[in-house]
Amino acid sequence: MHDMNILIVKTSSLGDIVHTFPTIGLIKTLFPNSSIDWVVEKPSLDLVKAHPDIDQVIAIDTKCWRKKWISRSAAKEMGNFKRQLQKKKYDVVFDLQGNVKSGLITWFAKSPDKVGFARGRVSEWPNLLATNRRYLPPKGGNIRDEYLHLVHSYFRDFRPYTYSGTVLKLTDLEKSQLKTIENRVKESKKMPIMVCSGSNWKNKQLSDEGLQSFLKLLEDRYDCQFIFVWGTEKEKIYADSLARQFKTSIVLDKLLLPVLQHVMQQVKLVIAMDSLALHLAATTQTATFSIFGASLATKYKPMGKNHIAFQGNCPYGEVFNARCPKLRHCNTGACIRFLSGQAIFDEVKHILP
Repeated sequence: MHDMNILIVKTSSLGDIVHTFPTIGLIKTLFPNSSIDWVVEKPSLDLVKAHPDIDQVIAIDTKCWRKKWISRSAAKEMGNFKRQLQKKKYDVVFDLQGNVKSGLITWFAKSPDKVGFARGRVSEWPNLLATNRRYLPPKGGNIRDEYLHLVHSYFRDFRPYTYSGTVLKLTDLEKSQLKTIENRVKESKKMPIMVCSGSNWKNKQLSDEGLQSFLKLLEDRYDCQFIFVWGTEKEKIYADSLARQFKTSIVLDKLLLPVLQHVMQQVKLVIAMDSLALHLAATTQTATFSIFGASLATKYKPMGKNHIAFQGNCPYGEVFNARCPKLRHCNTGACIRFLSGQAIFDEVKHILP
């Protein structure tokens, strides 16, 4: 059992992939000598390759396949993927995605035990046809606990497990980039606080006024240094405009995720919305303060005492268990965009000295 070959099927997205990192930690705690492979979409390949406990990453590019699905090249690529997947026989496959796409991958993988979510939690019901060990996580838990539940249930080992983080591997070039950033941050003797203001959805972001007033209160109280990070050009423009409003602040260049994670380990606090940046920070020992509105903090916030989340309330009475059904098209985003800087500041004081 200690030399098990295990396959993880979690193809996307980046934030969801990071949610599963505690699951890898649990497997390695139970079976330190196990070999773990991972099937992932090509855009997330580098992130998974940087995980120190993953032995082999098998990449797929379904978006490209869908564009040219009737072509010979697509058929050849899919055939190559299938052959690579079936080179090894696995003791168990954990399908942590739960949709049709991951079900096909799980179906083709060679293994006597294929573990997935039961009806009631699975994202798309045809996935049930690909698994033969299905488990239903308790309702109301954190998303990370749901993934852990599959491993606990399959191995029938429910001893408490505390995730201690993951240190992503760096290339020599990334180490050099990190050293330059560390020296730049250390130039200021002030407390470093990283600010990740972006999110894929506008209704997951604070208003300009709310964020600026919140950061101003932080600066006045703690005399801190803000480190702004960004993921898109639009976010960079916003970060630059924010940085100009504070005494000591820097805007970092766009960073690869392993480098960003290591920078996060050097700061006192990471402030973020419900975003990839927040979930990446949760893999470090650094404290986080997150602001939620159209998604549920109890479901998605990092676990642990050093992670505090502020939950905005919907003034229209919407109730949800994960994400608001109006996340993409609510005209006001009032649950988060109407939050005041003072209300948010009153909560962050619980995590800073």
